[in-house]
Amino acid sequence: MTEASSPSSTRPKSSPWIPDLLFAVVVGALCYAISCLIVAPAAEAVTFGAEWQKMSTAPFELLGQFPQRILGPLLANVLGMGGDLFVPFVRGLAVLLLTTVCFFARRRGAQHVDAALIALAVSVTAAIQMYKQHWVGFVDPLCYSLFFAMWLAERRPAVFWALYFCNLTNHELAAFLLPWAWFVRRRIDGNWRADAIGAGAALALYAAFYMWVKANAPAQAYSYEYFKDHPLFPGGTFVVVSLALAHWVVAFGPVLAVVAWHFHTRGGRGERFHLGWVLLGIAVIFCIAFDWARHANLIVLPFVLASIRFLASGQRTIYVALVLLGAGLMAWIPPWTASSWPIAVMADIKLWVETGVVVIVNGDYFPGTLESATQRWLPRVALLLGSVLAIGAAIWATGFALARWRKSAPGVAG
Repeated sequence: MTEASSPSSTRPKSSPWIPDLLFAVVVGALCYAISCLIVAPAAEAVTFGAEWQKMSTAPFELLGQFPQRILGPLLANVLGMGGDLFVPFVRGLAVLLLTTVCFFARRRGAQHVDAALIALAVSVTAAIQMYKQHWVGFVDPLCYSLFFAMWLAERRPAVFWALYFCNLTNHELAAFLLPWAWFVRRRIDGNWRADAIGAGAALALYAAFYMWVKANAPAQAYSYEYFKDHPLFPGGTFVVVSLALAHWVVAFGPVLAVVAWHFHTRGGRGERFHLGWVLLGIAVIFCIAFDWARHANLIVLPFVLASIRFLASGQRTIYVALVLLGAGLMAWIPPWTASSWPIAVMADIKLWVETGVVVIVNGDYFPGTLESATQRWLPRVALLLGSVLAIGAAIWATGFALARWRKSAPGVAG
């Protein structure tokens, strides 16, 4: 359904955007402040975050293990927030994400209160909270913000694909969401030729940039050779997908019922493919990368669209209840650190080595076989994993029931 066909839920494209942006900035800052009352941000960057922090002191010296992921450190450096100020800079990226979410919701027709509620919902989930204690210093929120910015620029192919190139330079995971990006443009009947040129140019420019980095960065560790030599599929992928499903349950929680509602609502039949294409991208990422508690957070893209439609249907009270229930559960059983129960039990490195999920050769870690994952690891975690996934199934069933028992939402452009 297009914007023109749904005036009741989507404002005219000519509506002023500056008031929406100012409103979104205020809401983004307030929602982040509220989220910090629940999870206090740590002060020091860790693991890959420390690598980005080091890069931020001199981005073009191509320091660290992945100098091709230059955009976040470069922005920090340009803003005078490299080095010791990098962690505060990354907190600013979290505010940017919440601002972008609120602005996106307003431009998609959400009322002020609903746009603020959606930003608040995102602020208490893993898309924000996971980067305060577990992934401190990671620049993933910038990726999510750029995806929303692309979505907003869906009718401007040059801007759309320029933003996609920027996203690639922040993290190459953006390459795996190319099918979703292509779908976004198809939804508005974008020009095929313009998209072929735009996507091709973005990928070619990034490939040239990547090869330049590779030729001039001897310390680069996470190149395509690394992932080629450490393939997760199929055994590692089975484990990572299992943990990603559990992550969605414990770190997003009841609000994902809104995604299920959107998927099962008749008015969202075209829009539901946003979920499918994002899930496909996540699944392919998990064929090469172990970071389930990071890349699974891309679910925020279809979640925000689903939230706009859900609130447009007049179910604000239920939405607030889902957000509060999730925030309460996650305050009771915090999933925000590497040692958080229950996922830490299933992702324990000793367990992985014992069961062959990970094989250590000369100090290097290699994924195990599918047999090790299904016949040795799975029986050891089956009860706990099954319990978590049963809760996830109940969340999905709640959304299905809401879609069947309540009126469908008015159309909202996706």
